[in-house]
Amino acid sequence: MGIRKSLPWIVASAVLTGIFILVPMGEAWHALRLAKSGILLPLVPGSVLAWFLIESGIYAHAFSRFNTPVSFREARSLRGSSYLWAPLHHGLGKAAILLRLRSLYGVPLLESTSTMALCQTIDGIALAGLTALGLGLLSSSADFGPASIASCATAAGLLAYLVFLGHARPGSRLLGRFRGLTLHRAHRSARFRDLAIILLGRMACHLVFVMVLYLGTRSFGIDLPLPVALAAAPLIEAIRALPITPAGLGTQQATMLFLFRDFGPEASIVAFGLCLPMATLGARCLLGLFYLPGIFESFTTSAFGLSGGLTGKTYRQ
Repeated sequence: MGIRKSLPWIVASAVLTGIFILVPMGEAWHALRLAKSGILLPLVPGSVLAWFLIESGIYAHAFSRFNTPVSFREARSLRGSSYLWAPLHHGLGKAAILLRLRSLYGVPLLESTSTMALCQTIDGIALAGLTALGLGLLSSSADFGPASIASCATAAGLLAYLVFLGHARPGSRLLGRFRGLTLHRAHRSARFRDLAIILLGRMACHLVFVMVLYLGTRSFGIDLPLPVALAAAPLIEAIRALPITPAGLGTQQATMLFLFRDFGPEASIVAFGLCLPMATLGARCLLGLFYLPGIFESFTTSAFGLSGGLTGKTYRQ
């Protein structure tokens, strides 16, 4: 168990070591000192606040639609309190939201997990769609034909998956049991309006990250074209979400170094790649402090459990 817990940190250390072999740490530190803080300082808290409000709106709609009424204010509390869990593990932030839903409203874990899974599926469609759009806007888009096709195929596949779960055909006993799983409850209940609201919200979040990349790299002297930022942002977010290293440490910086190497000094790219997630994490934790009581409620739930179990029907209507 000890090795399993330390493995992500070992991988992150190995990746960062490789990066600093290619780009000496002293050069990256020098690039960081030369960065224009006048751009980065307002950019990071502004983007964190935008993500917080947009994601809270998505959760307010999704949980109200598929589980129990959740106001925008309550959704902000759910999202804000989750920020203090996320640095410990990539999945703890979302788990904290689900635990608080069970703690405060008695929403069964499997049913709230279904809603979260639906949001993540739609998020995948948004990521793939924006990647395809960015690749299509590149002047040398012919060189990225396979990647663009793969992005479109991914978006189409996820959309087909939603259609499959929401309809009875093709029908069989096995497929019917698969569709009937509690994990697919939100997928079965979703209507076009729900999908559109969540999709637009997730795309707005990703577009904020695109602007963070586009403007933030300029503060480090990196001339990143907007189409490249549009195509790269979803890939960087996907890499960051993989449970390979803690919070994408190392892998995220290596991805930026590979994608942005033609648009600025490698030392500046590494400095930006390290500065951005650390500044974002710090801003989110500061925001999360306003919702610190929610952390204790989530801990109480996870430690002792509450009525409602996995599939009970004790939540408010």
